[in-house]
Amino acid sequence: MLLRLKTETRPHHERTEAAVRLMDPGLTPGDYRRHLEALYGFYVPLEAQLAARLEDAVPALRPHERWKVPLLEEDLRTLGHDDDSLAKLPRCALLPALPGVPEALGCFYVLEGSTLGGQLILRHLKRHFTNVPVGDFAFFQAYGDEVGPMWRAFGQSVTEAAAQASSSDFDARVVKGAQDTFDAFGAWLLRETAHAPSRA
Repeated sequence: MLLRLKTETRPHHERTEAAVRLMDPGLTPGDYRRHLEALYGFYVPLEAQLAARLEDAVPALRPHERWKVPLLEEDLRTLGHDDDSLAKLPRCALLPALPGVPEALGCFYVLEGSTLGGQLILRHLKRHFTNVPVGDFAFFQAYGDEVGPMWRAFGQSVTEAAAQASSSDFDARVVKGAQDTFDAFGAWLLRETAHAPSRA
């Protein structure tokens, strides 16, 4: 299942990756804050949908241990936000459709994959912002030393869910959920980070 996801989402993944500008050599603290604001606007409504779909349906996934909104809030407060300004940040309205568990698993694949891939971004940010007070990168340090084990546990949960369903339709819906999430994520990042001023 994971190999199929990787293969069939590649073009969607690449388009979304192109919208992430955190590796740019000219990245400023304001650029970094804008990107976190965009992530927050995407994760807040999306994690609420995922919780409704997965908390009881796939308990082995331990989704409650994987939510990133508290980490984004921690970073954004360090960068000047408070309760009022966080509440005023735009929320993504064009979220991927998650009509069932398969689509939600595909969506979660995108978010967990970004946590894994975010380790490269984390190393860059630490170097880039040496001696610049931008906080502790809580979002990108999610899971700490447990990034690898958390990813493997996620992969096992998805694989087991697909095996139990034993349905080509289930597998196709997982892939569609991932593709749609990549596309919605990329479109939102482009919209929110292209020229938007920071709202802090």
